[in-house]
Amino acid sequence: MSIKIFPRSFFIWVLTVLLFSSCGTDLKYSMETTLNPNKIAPLTALVKIETDKPCNATIKVLGKTPVEQSFSLNSTNLEIPIVGLYANTLNKVVVILDYEGGQTIDTLEIKTENIPSYFPDITINKLNRTKMASGLHACDIHFANNGKFKSGPLIFDDEGQVRWYLDLSFAGKMVSPFQRLKDGTILMVTRHIIYEFDMLGKLLKETKIDTNFGMHHDVVELPDGNLLICVGVRGQFIRLDDKLVQSDSDFIMVFDRENSKILRVWDMAKHLDVSRNELNFFRPGDWLHMNALAFDERDNSIIVSGKNQGLIKISLTDSLQWIMAPKRNWGKSGRDGKGFEIEPFLLTAVDSEGKPYPKAVQEGVEIEDEFEFPWGMHAPYILPNGNLLVFDNGAFRNYENNIHYSRAVEYKVNEENQTVEQVWQYGKERGREFFSSIIGDVDYLAEPENVLITSGYLTNGGNLHGKIVEVEYKTGEEVFEATLNYKNETSSDPGNYGQTGNWGQTDILYRSERLELQY
Repeated sequence: MSIKIFPRSFFIWVLTVLLFSSCGTDLKYSMETTLNPNKIAPLTALVKIETDKPCNATIKVLGKTPVEQSFSLNSTNLEIPIVGLYANTLNKVVVILDYEGGQTIDTLEIKTENIPSYFPDITINKLNRTKMASGLHACDIHFANNGKFKSGPLIFDDEGQVRWYLDLSFAGKMVSPFQRLKDGTILMVTRHIIYEFDMLGKLLKETKIDTNFGMHHDVVELPDGNLLICVGVRGQFIRLDDKLVQSDSDFIMVFDRENSKILRVWDMAKHLDVSRNELNFFRPGDWLHMNALAFDERDNSIIVSGKNQGLIKISLTDSLQWIMAPKRNWGKSGRDGKGFEIEPFLLTAVDSEGKPYPKAVQEGVEIEDEFEFPWGMHAPYILPNGNLLVFDNGAFRNYENNIHYSRAVEYKVNEENQTVEQVWQYGKERGREFFSSIIGDVDYLAEPENVLITSGYLTNGGNLHGKIVEVEYKTGEEVFEATLNYKNETSSDPGNYGQTGNWGQTDILYRSERLELQY
Protein backbone atom coordinates (compact mmCIF):
# COMPACT_ATOMS: atom_id res chain seq x y z
CA MET A 1 0.00 0.00 0.00
CA SER A 2 1.22 3.49 -0.76
CA ILE A 3 -0.30 6.28 1.33
CA LYS A 4 1.20 9.71 0.91
CA ILE A 5 2.55 11.45 3.96
CA PHE A 6 1.23 14.99 3.76
CA PRO A 7 3.07 17.94 5.25
CA ARG A 8 1.54 19.66 8.25
CA SER A 9 0.11 22.43 6.07
CA PHE A 10 -2.14 19.91 4.30
CA PHE A 11 -3.98 18.95 7.46
CA ILE A 12 -7.34 20.49 8.20
CA TRP A 13 -6.94 22.05 11.59
CA VAL A 14 -10.57 22.15 12.58
CA LEU A 15 -10.20 23.78 15.94
CA THR A 16 -7.28 24.82 18.14
CA VAL A 17 -8.15 26.42 21.44
CA LEU A 18 -6.61 27.13 24.80
CA LEU A 19 -9.44 27.12 27.32
CA PHE A 20 -9.86 27.22 31.03
CA SER A 21 -12.36 25.17 32.97
CA SER A 22 -15.95 25.75 31.90
CA CYS A 23 -17.24 24.26 35.17
CA GLY A 24 -15.53 26.51 37.66
CA THR A 25 -12.48 24.28 38.13
CA ASP A 26 -8.84 25.10 37.53
CA LEU A 27 -8.03 22.67 34.69
CA LYS A 28 -6.01 24.18 31.87
CA TYR A 29 -6.10 22.45 28.50
CA SER A 30 -5.69 22.84 24.75
CA MET A 31 -7.29 20.85 21.93
CA GLU A 32 -6.08 20.45 18.36
CA THR A 33 -8.23 18.46 15.89
CA THR A 34 -7.30 16.88 12.56
CA LEU A 35 -10.02 15.66 10.24
CA ASN A 36 -9.33 12.42 8.32
CA PRO A 37 -5.79 12.11 9.73
CA ASN A 38 -4.85 9.14 7.52
CA LYS A 39 -6.54 10.39 4.33
CA ILE A 40 -8.71 7.30 3.74
CA ALA A 41 -11.36 7.62 6.50
CA PRO A 42 -13.11 10.96 5.84
CA LEU A 43 -15.67 10.67 8.66
CA THR A 44 -13.05 10.32 11.38
CA ALA A 45 -10.84 12.78 13.24
CA LEU A 46 -8.06 12.82 15.81
CA VAL A 47 -8.07 15.32 18.65
CA LYS A 48 -4.87 16.00 20.57
CA ILE A 49 -5.49 17.28 24.09
CA GLU A 50 -2.86 18.69 26.42
CA THR A 51 -3.82 19.31 30.05
CA ASP A 52 -2.10 20.36 33.23
CA LYS A 53 -3.62 17.42 35.14
CA PRO A 54 -3.95 13.74 34.19
CA CYS A 55 -7.32 13.18 32.53
CA ASN A 56 -9.59 10.55 31.10
CA ALA A 57 -11.76 11.50 28.15
CA THR A 58 -15.21 10.80 26.74
CA ILE A 59 -16.14 11.76 23.18
CA LYS A 60 -19.74 12.04 21.98
CA VAL A 61 -20.75 12.84 18.39
CA LEU A 62 -24.18 14.44 18.65
CA GLY A 63 -27.09 13.64 16.34
CA LYS A 64 -30.14 11.41 15.96
CA THR A 65 -27.82 8.44 16.39
CA PRO A 66 -25.11 9.67 18.76
CA VAL A 67 -21.78 7.86 18.92
CA GLU A 68 -20.03 7.87 22.29
CA GLN A 69 -16.81 6.31 23.54
CA SER A 70 -14.69 6.70 26.68
CA PHE A 71 -10.91 6.45 26.98
CA SER A 72 -9.30 5.72 30.36
CA LEU A 73 -5.84 7.10 29.71
CA ASN A 74 -5.14 9.16 32.85
CA SER A 75 -2.63 11.32 30.98
CA THR A 76 -1.81 14.97 30.36
CA ASN A 77 -1.20 14.25 26.66
CA LEU A 78 -4.15 12.54 25.05
CA GLU A 79 -4.73 11.53 21.44
CA ILE A 80 -8.42 10.73 21.16
CA PRO A 81 -9.92 9.16 18.01
CA ILE A 82 -13.32 10.35 16.80
CA VAL A 83 -15.43 8.04 14.63
CA GLY A 84 -19.03 8.38 13.48
CA LEU A 85 -19.07 11.92 12.11
CA TYR A 86 -21.95 12.88 9.83
CA ALA A 87 -21.08 13.68 6.22
CA ASN A 88 -21.54 17.19 4.83
CA THR A 89 -22.23 18.51 8.32
CA LEU A 90 -20.85 20.90 10.89
CA ASN A 91 -20.63 18.17 13.52
CA LYS A 92 -20.86 19.00 17.20
CA VAL A 93 -18.66 16.73 19.29
CA VAL A 94 -18.81 16.90 23.06
CA VAL A 95 -15.51 16.34 24.89
CA ILE A 96 -15.65 15.45 28.58
CA LEU A 97 -12.41 15.53 30.54
CA ASP A 98 -12.46 13.81 33.92
CA TYR A 99 -9.64 14.36 36.39
CA GLU A 100 -9.10 14.04 40.08
CA GLY A 101 -11.34 16.57 41.70
CA GLY A 102 -13.42 17.69 38.75
CA GLN A 103 -14.77 17.52 35.24
CA THR A 104 -14.61 19.83 32.23
CA ILE A 105 -17.03 19.71 29.28
CA ASP A 106 -16.36 21.38 25.95
CA THR A 107 -17.73 21.11 22.39
CA LEU A 108 -15.79 20.83 19.15
CA GLU A 109 -17.20 21.77 15.75
CA ILE A 110 -15.93 19.64 12.85
CA LYS A 111 -17.00 20.27 9.27
CA THR A 112 -17.03 17.28 6.91
CA GLU A 113 -17.51 16.92 3.16
CA ASN A 114 -20.13 14.83 1.39
CA ILE A 115 -19.81 11.10 0.83
CA PRO A 116 -18.87 9.94 -2.69
CA SER A 117 -21.65 10.26 -5.24
CA TYR A 118 -21.36 6.58 -6.20
CA PHE A 119 -22.37 5.38 -2.72
CA PRO A 120 -25.77 3.66 -2.63
CA ASP A 121 -28.98 5.36 -1.62
CA ILE A 122 -29.97 3.69 1.65
CA THR A 123 -33.62 3.30 2.65
CA ILE A 124 -34.66 1.98 6.07
CA ASN A 125 -37.74 -0.12 5.36
CA LYS A 126 -38.32 -1.42 8.87
CA LEU A 127 -36.84 -0.63 12.26
CA ASN A 128 -37.78 -2.02 15.67
CA ARG A 129 -34.79 -1.14 17.79
CA THR A 130 -36.29 -2.73 20.93
CA LYS A 131 -36.11 -6.15 19.25
CA MET A 132 -32.83 -5.66 17.38
CA ALA A 133 -29.30 -6.58 18.35
CA SER A 134 -27.14 -3.62 19.32
CA GLY A 135 -24.75 -1.92 16.93
CA LEU A 136 -24.89 -0.31 13.52
CA HIS A 137 -24.77 -1.72 10.01
CA ALA A 138 -21.37 -2.54 8.52
CA CYS A 139 -21.17 -3.32 4.82
CA ASP A 140 -18.47 -5.10 2.83
CA ILE A 141 -19.40 -3.19 -0.32
CA HIS A 142 -17.60 -2.83 -3.64
CA PHE A 143 -18.18 -0.43 -6.49
CA ALA A 144 -18.04 -0.93 -10.23
CA ASN A 145 -14.77 0.27 -11.70
CA ASN A 146 -14.76 -0.46 -15.42
CA GLY A 147 -14.06 -4.16 -15.13
CA LYS A 148 -12.44 -4.03 -11.69
CA PHE A 149 -13.80 -3.16 -8.29
CA LYS A 150 -12.92 -0.36 -5.92
CA SER A 151 -13.70 -1.15 -2.32
CA GLY A 152 -15.25 1.17 0.22
CA PRO A 153 -16.46 -0.65 3.35
CA LEU A 154 -18.94 1.52 5.20
CA ILE A 155 -21.11 1.68 8.32
CA PHE A 156 -24.54 3.32 8.29
CA ASP A 157 -26.88 4.12 11.17
CA ASP A 158 -30.56 3.49 11.83
CA GLU A 159 -31.51 6.53 9.75
CA GLY A 160 -29.59 5.25 6.73
CA GLN A 161 -26.82 7.83 7.16
CA VAL A 162 -23.26 6.71 6.36
CA ARG A 163 -21.21 7.37 9.50
CA TRP A 164 -17.88 5.73 8.62
CA TYR A 165 -16.11 4.42 5.55
CA LEU A 166 -12.69 3.61 4.15
CA ASP A 167 -11.64 4.72 0.69
CA LEU A 168 -9.50 1.81 -0.50
CA SER A 169 -9.30 2.91 -4.12
CA PHE A 170 -5.51 3.20 -3.74
CA ALA A 171 -5.35 -0.61 -4.05
CA GLY A 172 -6.69 -0.50 -7.61
CA LYS A 173 -8.64 -3.71 -7.06
CA MET A 174 -11.08 -5.44 -4.72
CA VAL A 175 -10.03 -5.54 -1.04
CA SER A 176 -12.20 -8.01 0.87
CA PRO A 177 -13.70 -9.28 3.12
CA PHE A 178 -14.11 -6.38 5.54
CA GLN A 179 -13.97 -7.58 9.14
CA ARG A 180 -12.92 -6.47 12.59
CA LEU A 181 -10.72 -8.93 14.46
CA LYS A 182 -10.90 -9.66 18.18
CA ASP A 183 -8.20 -7.05 18.92
CA GLY A 184 -10.14 -4.35 17.03
CA THR A 185 -8.00 -4.43 13.90
CA ILE A 186 -9.72 -3.98 10.54
CA LEU A 187 -8.40 -6.72 8.24
CA MET A 188 -8.90 -7.03 4.48
CA VAL A 189 -6.94 -8.69 1.68
CA THR A 190 -6.23 -8.43 -2.02
CA ARG A 191 -4.93 -11.35 -4.02
CA HIS A 192 -1.42 -11.04 -2.56
CA ILE A 193 -1.57 -8.42 0.22
CA ILE A 194 -3.00 -8.51 3.75
CA TYR A 195 -3.93 -5.05 5.04
CA GLU A 196 -4.47 -4.22 8.71
CA PHE A 197 -5.98 -0.83 9.63
CA ASP A 198 -7.35 0.89 12.68
CA MET A 199 -10.71 2.67 12.56
CA LEU A 200 -9.04 5.96 11.63
CA GLY A 201 -7.65 4.34 8.49
CA LYS A 202 -4.11 4.13 9.85
CA LEU A 203 -2.15 1.34 8.18
CA LEU A 204 -0.98 -0.88 11.03
CA LYS A 205 0.58 -3.60 8.91
CA GLU A 206 0.92 -4.57 5.26
CA THR A 207 1.91 -8.17 4.54
CA LYS A 208 2.76 -9.44 1.08
CA ILE A 209 2.33 -13.19 0.72
CA ASP A 210 4.06 -15.63 -1.64
CA THR A 211 2.76 -14.72 -5.10
CA ASN A 212 2.31 -18.41 -5.92
CA PHE A 213 -0.73 -18.18 -3.65
CA GLY A 214 -3.72 -15.97 -4.43
CA MET A 215 -6.18 -15.11 -1.65
CA HIS A 216 -9.85 -14.78 -2.46
CA HIS A 217 -13.35 -14.66 -0.98
CA ASP A 218 -12.74 -15.38 2.70
CA VAL A 219 -10.34 -14.97 5.62
CA VAL A 220 -11.23 -16.40 9.05
CA GLU A 221 -9.51 -15.52 12.31
CA LEU A 222 -8.63 -18.68 14.24
CA PRO A 223 -8.70 -18.84 18.06
CA ASP A 224 -4.89 -18.57 18.17
CA GLY A 225 -4.90 -15.41 16.04
CA ASN A 226 -3.71 -17.07 12.85
CA LEU A 227 -5.72 -16.75 9.64
CA LEU A 228 -7.56 -19.44 7.70
CA ILE A 229 -7.72 -18.29 4.07
CA CYS A 230 -9.23 -19.44 0.78
CA VAL A 231 -6.46 -19.48 -1.83
CA GLY A 232 -5.65 -20.51 -5.34
CA VAL A 233 -2.20 -21.98 -6.04
CA ARG A 234 -0.27 -21.16 -9.18
CA GLY A 235 0.48 -24.04 -11.57
CA GLN A 236 -2.16 -26.47 -10.30
CA PHE A 237 -4.13 -28.63 -12.73
CA ILE A 238 -7.00 -31.10 -12.79
CA ARG A 239 -7.65 -33.82 -15.37
CA LEU A 240 -10.93 -33.49 -17.30
CA ASP A 241 -11.71 -35.74 -20.28
CA ASP A 242 -8.03 -36.73 -20.48
CA LYS A 243 -6.98 -33.08 -20.66
CA LEU A 244 -5.10 -31.06 -18.06
CA VAL A 245 -7.00 -27.94 -17.08
CA GLN A 246 -5.55 -25.24 -14.85
CA SER A 247 -7.58 -24.89 -11.66
CA ASP A 248 -8.11 -22.07 -9.19
CA SER A 249 -9.70 -21.33 -5.82
CA ASP A 250 -9.36 -24.88 -4.50
CA PHE A 251 -6.79 -24.69 -1.66
CA ILE A 252 -6.93 -23.54 1.96
CA MET A 253 -4.01 -22.20 3.94
CA VAL A 254 -3.26 -21.25 7.53
CA PHE A 255 -1.25 -18.04 7.73
CA ASP A 256 0.78 -16.95 10.75
CA ARG A 257 -0.35 -13.35 11.09
CA GLU A 258 2.29 -12.41 13.65
CA ASN A 259 5.29 -13.87 11.82
CA SER A 260 3.95 -13.43 8.26
CA LYS A 261 4.41 -16.96 6.99
CA ILE A 262 2.33 -19.81 5.61
CA LEU A 263 2.00 -22.62 8.13
CA ARG A 264 -0.09 -25.18 6.28
CA VAL A 265 -1.90 -25.79 2.99
CA TRP A 266 -4.83 -28.12 2.20
CA ASP A 267 -5.76 -29.30 -1.30
CA MET A 268 -9.55 -29.58 -1.59
CA ALA A 269 -9.24 -31.62 -4.79
CA LYS A 270 -7.85 -34.42 -2.64
CA HIS A 271 -11.32 -34.86 -1.14
CA LEU A 272 -13.70 -34.15 -4.02
CA ASP A 273 -14.65 -35.13 -7.57
CA VAL A 274 -13.15 -32.41 -9.76
CA SER A 275 -14.98 -33.69 -12.84
CA ARG A 276 -18.46 -33.26 -11.33
CA ASN A 277 -19.96 -30.48 -13.44
CA GLU A 278 -23.63 -30.47 -12.38
CA LEU A 279 -23.37 -26.85 -11.23
CA ASN A 280 -20.23 -25.60 -12.98
CA PHE A 281 -21.39 -24.08 -16.24
CA PHE A 282 -18.89 -21.26 -16.59
CA ARG A 283 -15.26 -22.36 -16.38
CA PRO A 284 -13.96 -25.93 -16.01
CA GLY A 285 -10.98 -24.86 -13.90
CA ASP A 286 -13.33 -23.24 -11.38
CA TRP A 287 -14.76 -26.65 -10.51
CA LEU A 288 -15.21 -25.84 -6.78
CA HIS A 289 -15.52 -22.04 -6.53
CA MET A 290 -14.74 -21.97 -2.81
CA ASN A 291 -16.33 -18.82 -1.40
CA ALA A 292 -16.36 -19.16 2.40
CA LEU A 293 -14.94 -20.98 5.41
CA ALA A 294 -16.08 -21.60 8.98
CA PHE A 295 -13.94 -23.01 11.78
CA ASP A 296 -15.52 -25.31 14.36
CA GLU A 297 -13.65 -25.03 17.66
CA ARG A 298 -15.47 -28.04 19.10
CA ASP A 299 -13.51 -30.54 16.99
CA ASN A 300 -10.98 -28.36 15.14
CA SER A 301 -12.66 -28.82 11.79
CA ILE A 302 -13.36 -26.62 8.78
CA ILE A 303 -16.64 -26.15 6.94
CA VAL A 304 -15.99 -25.21 3.31
CA SER A 305 -18.58 -23.58 1.07
CA GLY A 306 -17.95 -24.66 -2.52
CA LYS A 307 -20.51 -22.87 -4.67
CA ASN A 308 -20.24 -25.44 -7.47
CA GLN A 309 -20.18 -28.57 -5.27
CA GLY A 310 -21.72 -28.15 -1.81
CA LEU A 311 -20.79 -27.82 1.85
CA ILE A 312 -17.78 -29.90 2.87
CA LYS A 313 -16.36 -30.68 6.29
CA ILE A 314 -12.69 -31.58 6.68
CA SER A 315 -10.56 -31.99 9.79
CA LEU A 316 -7.45 -30.02 10.65
CA THR A 317 -5.59 -33.26 10.06
CA ASP A 318 -6.83 -33.12 6.44
CA SER A 319 -9.42 -35.88 6.35
CA LEU A 320 -12.85 -35.66 4.76
CA GLN A 321 -15.73 -35.87 7.26
CA TRP A 322 -18.85 -35.32 5.13
CA ILE A 323 -20.37 -33.55 2.14
CA MET A 324 -23.77 -31.86 2.16
CA ALA A 325 -24.92 -31.78 -1.46
CA PRO A 326 -27.33 -33.53 -3.82
CA LYS A 327 -26.21 -37.13 -4.42
CA ARG A 328 -26.20 -36.84 -8.16
CA ASN A 329 -23.15 -37.74 -10.27
CA TRP A 330 -20.36 -38.18 -7.70
CA GLY A 331 -17.33 -40.25 -8.65
CA LYS A 332 -13.83 -40.52 -7.23
CA SER A 333 -11.68 -37.90 -5.54
CA GLY A 334 -8.37 -36.46 -6.66
CA ARG A 335 -6.97 -34.17 -9.30
CA ASP A 336 -6.73 -37.13 -11.64
CA GLY A 337 -9.98 -38.76 -10.49
CA LYS A 338 -8.16 -41.84 -9.17
CA GLY A 339 -8.76 -41.35 -5.46
CA PHE A 340 -11.40 -42.82 -3.15
CA GLU A 341 -15.14 -43.21 -3.78
CA ILE A 342 -16.95 -40.12 -2.49
CA GLU A 343 -20.49 -41.50 -2.17
CA PRO A 344 -20.04 -42.84 1.42
CA PHE A 345 -19.30 -39.29 2.62
CA LEU A 346 -22.54 -37.78 1.24
CA LEU A 347 -25.08 -36.90 3.92
CA THR A 348 -28.56 -38.39 3.61
CA ALA A 349 -31.43 -35.92 3.96
CA VAL A 350 -33.94 -36.94 6.66
CA ASP A 351 -37.10 -35.51 8.21
CA SER A 352 -37.61 -34.66 11.89
CA GLU A 353 -38.22 -38.33 12.69
CA GLY A 354 -35.03 -39.44 10.98
CA LYS A 355 -36.78 -40.91 7.95
CA PRO A 356 -34.91 -40.45 4.64
CA TYR A 357 -36.57 -38.48 1.88
CA PRO A 358 -37.20 -40.08 -1.55
CA LYS A 359 -34.39 -40.53 -4.07
CA ALA A 360 -35.48 -37.50 -6.11
CA VAL A 361 -34.95 -35.27 -3.06
CA GLN A 362 -31.60 -36.89 -2.25
CA GLU A 363 -30.44 -36.18 -5.80
CA GLY A 364 -31.71 -32.59 -5.73
CA VAL A 365 -34.26 -33.07 -8.51
CA GLU A 366 -37.19 -32.36 -6.19
CA ILE A 367 -37.72 -30.53 -2.91
CA GLU A 368 -39.91 -31.11 0.12
CA ASP A 369 -41.63 -28.42 2.19
CA GLU A 370 -39.34 -29.31 5.10
CA PHE A 371 -36.10 -29.95 3.23
CA GLU A 372 -34.02 -28.83 0.29
CA PHE A 373 -30.29 -28.65 -0.25
CA PRO A 374 -28.55 -25.27 -0.57
CA TRP A 375 -27.61 -24.18 -4.09
CA GLY A 376 -24.72 -21.84 -4.90
CA MET A 377 -24.48 -21.11 -1.18
CA HIS A 378 -22.35 -18.64 0.81
CA ALA A 379 -21.28 -17.85 4.37
CA PRO A 380 -21.61 -21.00 6.54
CA TYR A 381 -21.98 -20.11 10.21
CA ILE A 382 -21.71 -22.58 13.12
CA LEU A 383 -24.45 -21.90 15.67
CA PRO A 384 -24.05 -22.26 19.44
CA ASN A 385 -26.13 -25.45 19.29
CA GLY A 386 -23.70 -26.93 16.74
CA ASN A 387 -26.08 -26.63 13.81
CA LEU A 388 -25.02 -25.01 10.54
CA LEU A 389 -26.54 -21.77 9.27
CA VAL A 390 -25.90 -20.84 5.64
CA PHE A 391 -27.08 -18.40 2.96
CA ASP A 392 -28.73 -20.51 0.27
CA ASN A 393 -28.58 -18.39 -2.89
CA GLY A 394 -30.76 -20.80 -4.87
CA ALA A 395 -28.88 -20.38 -8.14
CA PHE A 396 -29.88 -23.18 -10.54
CA ARG A 397 -32.01 -24.79 -7.86
CA ASN A 398 -32.96 -28.36 -8.85
CA TYR A 399 -30.56 -27.97 -11.81
CA GLU A 400 -33.00 -25.50 -13.39
CA ASN A 401 -32.90 -21.74 -13.89
CA ASN A 402 -36.57 -21.02 -13.29
CA ILE A 403 -36.93 -21.35 -9.48
CA HIS A 404 -35.89 -18.06 -7.95
CA TYR A 405 -35.64 -17.49 -4.20
CA SER A 406 -32.84 -17.16 -1.66
CA ARG A 407 -32.98 -17.93 2.02
CA ALA A 408 -31.14 -18.31 5.28
CA VAL A 409 -31.35 -21.96 6.31
CA GLU A 410 -30.29 -24.01 9.34
CA TYR A 411 -29.26 -27.66 9.11
CA LYS A 412 -28.68 -30.24 11.84
CA VAL A 413 -26.02 -32.80 10.94
CA ASN A 414 -25.87 -36.16 12.69
CA GLU A 415 -22.30 -37.25 12.02
CA GLU A 416 -22.77 -40.69 13.54
CA ASN A 417 -25.62 -41.51 11.17
CA GLN A 418 -24.30 -39.34 8.32
CA THR A 419 -27.68 -37.56 8.00
CA VAL A 420 -28.83 -33.95 7.66
CA GLU A 421 -32.12 -32.40 8.73
CA GLN A 422 -33.40 -28.91 7.87
CA VAL A 423 -34.70 -27.23 11.04
CA TRP A 424 -35.25 -23.53 10.17
CA GLN A 425 -35.39 -21.20 7.19
CA TYR A 426 -36.27 -17.65 6.23
CA GLY A 427 -36.58 -16.08 2.78
CA LYS A 428 -38.28 -18.66 0.60
CA GLU A 429 -41.64 -17.04 1.26
CA ARG A 430 -40.35 -13.75 -0.20
CA GLY A 431 -39.78 -15.30 -3.60
CA ARG A 432 -37.93 -13.52 -6.38
CA GLU A 433 -37.80 -10.15 -4.62
CA PHE A 434 -35.27 -11.65 -2.18
CA PHE A 435 -33.39 -13.74 -4.77
CA SER A 436 -29.65 -13.06 -4.99
CA SER A 437 -28.06 -15.28 -7.64
CA ILE A 438 -24.57 -14.37 -6.41
CA ILE A 439 -23.03 -13.26 -3.08
CA GLY A 440 -24.83 -13.17 0.27
CA ASP A 441 -24.27 -13.50 3.99
CA VAL A 442 -25.92 -14.73 7.16
CA ASP A 443 -24.96 -14.23 10.83
CA TYR A 444 -26.40 -15.31 14.15
CA LEU A 445 -26.89 -12.48 16.66
CA ALA A 446 -26.85 -14.08 20.11
CA GLU A 447 -28.53 -11.15 21.83
CA PRO A 448 -31.49 -11.15 21.35
CA GLU A 449 -31.29 -14.40 19.33
CA ASN A 450 -31.83 -12.95 15.85
CA VAL A 451 -30.48 -13.76 12.40
CA LEU A 452 -28.91 -11.12 10.12
CA ILE A 453 -29.30 -11.87 6.41
CA THR A 454 -27.69 -10.10 3.47
CA SER A 455 -29.17 -10.67 0.04
CA GLY A 456 -26.63 -8.60 -1.81
CA TYR A 457 -27.50 -8.72 -5.52
CA LEU A 458 -31.19 -8.22 -6.26
CA THR A 459 -32.33 -7.52 -9.81
CA ASN A 460 -36.09 -7.49 -9.45
CA GLY A 461 -37.98 -4.24 -9.97
CA GLY A 462 -35.70 -2.94 -12.72
CA ASN A 463 -32.91 -1.62 -10.53
CA LEU A 464 -29.95 -3.34 -8.94
CA HIS A 465 -29.95 -3.30 -5.14
CA GLY A 466 -29.19 -5.25 -1.98
CA LYS A 467 -31.08 -5.90 1.23
CA ILE A 468 -30.04 -6.38 4.84
CA VAL A 469 -32.70 -8.02 7.00
CA GLU A 470 -32.69 -8.92 10.69
CA VAL A 471 -35.30 -11.45 11.78
CA GLU A 472 -36.27 -12.97 15.08
CA TYR A 473 -35.13 -16.57 15.15
CA LYS A 474 -38.16 -17.85 17.07
CA THR A 475 -40.87 -16.06 15.08
CA GLY A 476 -39.30 -15.18 11.73
CA GLU A 477 -40.54 -11.61 12.23
CA GLU A 478 -38.52 -8.91 10.48
CA VAL A 479 -37.28 -6.38 13.03
CA PHE A 480 -34.97 -4.50 10.65
CA GLU A 481 -34.71 -4.11 6.91
CA ALA A 482 -32.63 -1.77 4.78
CA THR A 483 -32.42 -1.47 1.01
CA LEU A 484 -29.23 -0.28 -0.66
CA ASN A 485 -29.95 1.01 -4.16
CA TYR A 486 -26.79 0.81 -6.22
CA LYS A 487 -25.80 3.47 -8.70
CA ASN A 488 -23.14 1.68 -10.78
CA GLU A 489 -21.74 5.13 -11.50
CA THR A 490 -18.22 3.97 -12.26
CA SER A 491 -19.22 1.20 -14.66
CA SER A 492 -18.51 1.52 -18.36
CA ASP A 493 -22.09 0.34 -18.93
CA PRO A 494 -24.25 1.16 -15.85
CA GLY A 495 -27.42 -0.36 -17.29
CA ASN A 496 -25.89 -3.69 -18.26
CA TYR A 497 -26.23 -6.35 -15.61
CA GLY A 498 -27.56 -9.86 -15.60
CA GLN A 499 -28.40 -12.72 -13.30
CA THR A 500 -24.78 -13.57 -12.63
CA GLY A 501 -23.40 -10.04 -12.79
CA ASN A 502 -20.57 -8.64 -14.86
CA TRP A 503 -17.29 -8.56 -12.98
CA GLY A 504 -16.41 -5.04 -11.91
CA GLN A 505 -19.30 -3.54 -13.89
CA THR A 506 -21.88 -3.45 -11.08
CA ASP A 507 -21.86 -2.49 -7.43
CA ILE A 508 -22.19 -5.42 -5.02
CA LEU A 509 -22.85 -5.88 -1.30
CA TYR A 510 -20.78 -8.95 -0.50
CA ARG A 511 -21.50 -9.17 3.23
CA SER A 512 -22.81 -7.18 6.17
CA GLU A 513 -22.26 -7.32 9.92
CA ARG A 514 -23.86 -5.79 12.99
CA LEU A 515 -20.99 -3.79 14.45
CA GLU A 516 -20.48 -1.26 17.23
CA LEU A 517 -19.15 1.97 15.74
CA GLN A 518 -16.15 2.57 17.96
CA TYR A 519 -12.41 2.87 17.76
